[in-house]
Amino acid sequence: MTSNPGESRSIQSQSSAQQRISNLHGQAQRARRGWRPWILFLVCSLFYFYEFFARVAPGVLQPELMRVTGSSQGEFGLAMGMYFLAYAPSQLLVGRLLDRFGVRAVVAPAALVVALGCLLFASTNNVVVLGLGRLMQGLGSSVAYLGVIYLAMIWFPPKRHGMVPGLTVAMGTLGASFAQYPLLILTKSWGWRVPLLVCTGAGLVIALMLWKLLPKRPNWFVELMREDGFDPKSPQPLASLIKEIMRDRNIWCLSLAAAGLYLPISVIGDLWGVTFLHIHSGLSTGLSSLLTTLIFIGFAAGGIATGHLSDHLKRRKILFVTGAILSSVIAVAIALTNSAPLWWNAMLMIALGLTTGSQLLAFVMTADVAKRHNRAVKLAFVNFVVMVLPVFIQPAVGFLAQIGVAKGLVPSPGQELQGYGLVVVLMFISTGLSLCVKDTKPRKEKFVIAH
Repeated sequence: MTSNPGESRSIQSQSSAQQRISNLHGQAQRARRGWRPWILFLVCSLFYFYEFFARVAPGVLQPELMRVTGSSQGEFGLAMGMYFLAYAPSQLLVGRLLDRFGVRAVVAPAALVVALGCLLFASTNNVVVLGLGRLMQGLGSSVAYLGVIYLAMIWFPPKRHGMVPGLTVAMGTLGASFAQYPLLILTKSWGWRVPLLVCTGAGLVIALMLWKLLPKRPNWFVELMREDGFDPKSPQPLASLIKEIMRDRNIWCLSLAAAGLYLPISVIGDLWGVTFLHIHSGLSTGLSSLLTTLIFIGFAAGGIATGHLSDHLKRRKILFVTGAILSSVIAVAIALTNSAPLWWNAMLMIALGLTTGSQLLAFVMTADVAKRHNRAVKLAFVNFVVMVLPVFIQPAVGFLAQIGVAKGLVPSPGQELQGYGLVVVLMFISTGLSLCVKDTKPRKEKFVIAH
């Protein structure tokens, strides 16, 4: 019996395709071994460290900045909200750029923009110009978190994807920590402009490091993108992709839940935490700054712990929901605590950060199910929703605290609580939304070494 030549060619073609796929996954597995992925991660996350310092610094410098600009709390909050006004709308474009061009070509120029924002911030006494500098900081910073996450999704295997966002935030937390009590000490010694000028120079150095040390996107990852249906000659139009995302109920639930769960960081930690603790709990500015730092430390530790545990359990939602419930309860406890010992305030702050750390699982759950060639855009959409909320909530907290307060006077503890109460209400709403998201598991990839 003779074999059919067509069938023989088909079998050979299938065998050749299987061998090619085997070789491809082998390349990916070898590239993800050793120290190189960790070195690339550290280089890229240094930018996130830097932008977080620039982002949080105005919360500590607030008294000086309001004094030299003559602005009210509401006006200052509006100017600082420009960061998020630039950051949030940029997300979808940033995601598209990362999907198309990789990390290096996007993050290095972005670091330059943040540095220029710091320079503008340090050289003015006008609240409008402060807002413009803040806008530039937000525009450049919009790349930082997504850039690190996208790089990690390329260079780390899926079994590490839950933990990596937590490690990323840990780097940001270090930046936030340096922008709290240490910045306060430096400001008292050198004035508020000098640290921001140093921050400008650091940004230029980081931009150069990113360009020189980060590689182009590896060819083996581009080929893996083809497995998910990516066609470099005919990529899906961004408008079509956005429409697809907008019709996804689950990604909306994830995004809104993550946005509410992040408010202790984006509103309390970034801007109003020092003022709130100083007025509400009667603590000094130095102690209030130190306690606010604990939120960031707890957030980083909670993100790493929940991410690692979700990788181990191969379940995400249970940890996401638990974190949302606990953080909302702790936020209420903080509102009810205005004359407690320092140690109790410190415990509440670090507990708030720890439980809020589960927010990072929203990004992990999005990446678990997204295709490789549009993963960055979907992550960007989640980040867009997370970061657009503070555009409205940061100034709203300031304006609510000012109700019934004459200009130039400090709000009472009860008036300050009016602004904080908005954060608590939104956190409870996000907890309800977290119950509606679909659970996911770490993505499976078949790494077969070719012989």
